[in-house]
Amino acid sequence: MFTIIVWVYMGELDSLTVVELKQILKDKGLPTSGKKSELIERLMSNGEEGVSEIVEDSGQQLPFLKSLFSDGFSSVDFDKRLTLRYGAAVFMLFFIIIGLNSNSWYVMEFTATDGDPDMGIYIEEKTRLNFGLGDIELVYSAYGIAWGGPVSDETSEYIEFDGDECKSTDEFNCNDFSSAGNLNKIALLITVLSLLIIIGFGIINGLGKELAPILENNEKRICDVSWGIATILPFISIICYRILIGSSEMNLEGWDKNGFGLTWWCMLVFSMSFFILIYNHQISPILSRFKQNE
Repeated sequence: MFTIIVWVYMGELDSLTVVELKQILKDKGLPTSGKKSELIERLMSNGEEGVSEIVEDSGQQLPFLKSLFSDGFSSVDFDKRLTLRYGAAVFMLFFIIIGLNSNSWYVMEFTATDGDPDMGIYIEEKTRLNFGLGDIELVYSAYGIAWGGPVSDETSEYIEFDGDECKSTDEFNCNDFSSAGNLNKIALLITVLSLLIIIGFGIINGLGKELAPILENNEKRICDVSWGIATILPFISIICYRILIGSSEMNLEGWDKNGFGLTWWCMLVFSMSFFILIYNHQISPILSRFKQNE
C-alpha cells in the first residue's frame, strides 16, 4: 500500500520543475544540489507523511507566470513593488530602443520669408535640422503664394556626421555631435542588454525554469549589477551628451531656434524617475538622515 502511495506522489513530484523542487528543499532545510531525480529521491526520503505535505504545499506555490497562464489573474497575488519595477524596466527598454532611432536629440531651425504676405505674394521657407545619434535629418519646407498660385513643398534628406557635407558647415561641429552620439549610443546599448538580462531572469523564474548552475549561483549578483547599470548609465550618458554638445563651438547667428529636443528631455526625466523608483527604499533613509542633520 505504501509503495503505491509513494509511486503516486513520485508522479506528482516529477511534474514539478527543478526550481520548484529546490525551493521546497530549501524551505525544509535540505540540500538543493543534484539532478532532478536526486532532488525527488531526497524529498521522498522524508516518508509518506512528508511527501504528502510536500505535494500539497507545492500545488499552492506554482511559479508566478506559470500560475498566471494556467489559472488566470485570480490565481496570483501581485507584489506591487515587483510589478512596478519590472513594468518600469519594460517601459525603459522600449523607450531606449525608440531613442536610439530618434532624430530629436537636438534641434536647430531657421525661418525666412521672401515677399510680402499683405501683397499676396510671398514664400515662407523653413529649414530644420533634427540631430540623431548617428546622422542629421535636414527638413526643408516652403509655403506661401506665388505668381503661379499656392506653394507647398517639403523635402528631407539625411546627412551623416562623418560625411563631407556635414563637415563643410560652419554652424556646428560635426565631430562633437558624432562623439556625443556614439558615446550615448554605446551606453544605451549596454543599458538595453542589462534590461534584457533583468527581464530574462524574471521570465525564467516566473515560469519555474531551471537555470544553469553557474547562473543560479550568481543570479543575485548578476541582477544587482544589471539593475545598477540600467538605472545609472542612461542618466550619466545623457548628461555627458549635454556636456559635449554644450561645449561644441557653434555659430548660431541667424538661426531662430536651437536646443535639446524631446527625446533628450524625455530620457532625462525617465532615467531619473527610473532610478528613484528602483532605489526608493535606499534613497529614503539617506534623505531622512540628511534632513535630520540639517
